[in-house]
Amino acid sequence: MAREILVATRADGSSTRFALEVFEEGDHWASTLARLDERGQPEAARVAPRFYGLTAEQARRRMISVLENDYDDVRPLVDD
Repeated sequence: MAREILVATRADGSSTRFALEVFEEGDHWASTLARLDERGQPEAARVAPRFYGLTAEQARRRMISVLENDYDDVRPLVDD
């Protein structure tokens, strides 16, 4: 699965972009999340530990749920 850019927005309108990566790791899938700087480059520190799932979508959803705990809206970035 390719890297996905997520935009997380708080109630006050401030938003942060994150890079979500989901990858196969042996017999399961793993996901990682990194905050993106103003140039769109991932910051060195990870936002959350790895999350695992039996499927790519399960690993993806587990990581997105971490953001949903801190932000009011989390959506994939869609290029127009």
